[in-house]
Order: sequence, then structure tokens, then C-alpha cells
Amino acid sequence: MDRRALQNEIEYLESQSKIGESYSDGKDRYGWRNPIRKDTGTLLKAMVIAHKPSNILEIGTAHGLSALYLVDGFNDDVGQKLDTIDFDLVVSTSTQSRMDRLNVPVTVHFGDALEVFPKLNNRYEMVFFDAQKNQYLTQLKSLIHLNLVGNGTVVLADNVLDRKSECQTFLDWFQENDINHNIIQTECGLLVARL
Repeated sequence: MDRRALQNEIEYLESQSKIGESYSDGKDRYGWRNPIRKDTGTLLKAMVIAHKPSNILEIGTAHGLSALYLVDGFNDDVGQKLDTIDFDLVVSTSTQSRMDRLNVPVTVHFGDALEVFPKLNNRYEMVFFDAQKNQYLTQLKSLIHLNLVGNGTVVLADNVLDRKSECQTFLDWFQENDINHNIIQTECGLLVARL
């Protein structure tokens, strides 16, 4: 992996507008694709360095900024991989091309996360939620049910403060199940937990 090229791509994506863009699949699904903030990116990298997960799952690829921060935490000698999911075909294809050009171990899966999960065959030591906020809990429960995550998996979730009302049932689930978690006061709020 060419660290300089990776850093240059992160800087390029960081220089792009953070205003975000709306999206729709034409079937009543809509949302707002908004890049992570730099303070979240550096924390994602630090989490990967600290926990050394072999397999990471990201839900909500967009243009790949958060994926690149996660990959930047990889130890080149360990063989770590990242699977990421986005339901926009154009964005998924473009982002996979970016990852291929950078020669990083990232596979972009196209489709609705709940439909992609059963096709995955890795067990993930880390999962990062950053797609539809009101789907976080449904997605987490599906991952647990499919045995893709479990005891010891590190769970990260963005936007738990700036979009707290959409994330509330997800946040309540950690409290109700007495799962050790913390919310880091980033610009958007990052939940960090271990199942």
C-alpha cells in the first residue's frame, strides 16, 4: 500500500464540499450523503491502530473518505480487509475504482445493507455505521443474527449527537443491554462500543 498516495487521496476528499448531497433510489428511499468530519476520520484510524481488526465492515460507503481513514490504520503486514456497502450503483462503482487505483484491500458491495449482509462470509471485528441513521439498530440486530458480529466486536457509529433523534433507539439498545459504550464529542458524535 502506498501510504503517500493514500494520504493524498484523503486530503483530496477532505478538500471537497462537506455540505453533502441528497440521494434517492426512486423507490421511496431517500437520504443525505454527507462526508465524515476530519475529527471523526482521525478517530477511525486510531481505533483501527488500537484494535487491529482483521476484517472491518462499513455501512455507508459514499465516496470512500471514511473507508480510507480506516485503511490508513492498517498494519501492512497483517492482511487486514474492509468490506463496505452503498446502495447507489454509480457511487459504489466510482468508489471501487478509487480503491482499486489506490491498491487498498477494500471491496465495495452495492445494494441495500440488509440484502447484502447474507451474502457476506466474514466475521467482523469492527463495524462502522454511517448510512441511514434510523436503520442502525435494525442493521446491528441483523448482523448479530447472521453471526457476522458478536462478542468482542467493536461498534462505531457516526452522527449519534447531531442526528440523535434518528439514532435514539440504537443508543437506547446499548443502555438497555448494559453494553459498555461511550459517545465521543466529535462534531457529529461518534459512538464507540464493544459487544
